[in-house]
Amino acid sequence: MSLVFRLESRIIRWTRAIAVVGFVGLLVVSLLTMLDVLLRWIANAPIKGLNDINGLAIAIVIASCLPLVVAQRQNISIRFLGEVAGAGASRWLDAFGSGALLAFVALIGWQLVVYTSGLAESGRTTWHLRIPVTPYWSFATGVVLLCIPAQAIAFVADVVRAVTGAPGAREGDPEIADGANQS
Repeated sequence: MSLVFRLESRIIRWTRAIAVVGFVGLLVVSLLTMLDVLLRWIANAPIKGLNDINGLAIAIVIASCLPLVVAQRQNISIRFLGEVAGAGASRWLDAFGSGALLAFVALIGWQLVVYTSGLAESGRTTWHLRIPVTPYWSFATGVVLLCIPAQAIAFVADVVRAVTGAPGAREGDPEIADGANQS
């Protein structure tokens, strides 16, 4: 059983690294946007094609944050029923919610694969710079697909917690609750 929890801990570390890449990308997009605004104001000379570049980068930036959100269970959840029913029922409700999220993430991943395949078949490019969009959307899709194994591990861990009565992710497990454990 501890193997599942160790995997869960490792997934959090890996997804944290992916989220840092996304954050750096967001910082670059922000800095380029500020530079573009300054150049427009001072020299009436915008950065040509920046909107094309930002559009591609933002897809990757957003996708880069999703695996960490899934791994650390930072998604929205409704807890009142579990609080009324008790700790055991709450753990089973967490496992059910984890399973539902796994199905949802798999559905989103599948639809992104379909969308990205359509982009590849059409040879779509950005509007001004004519940059092919498929490589960027393929990367973003790949990152979102990483949510599936991350959520599958979270689901198995939640089922193990429900079966064994171990504390749930929101019942004091610091690695899941706030990501504090770096081991």
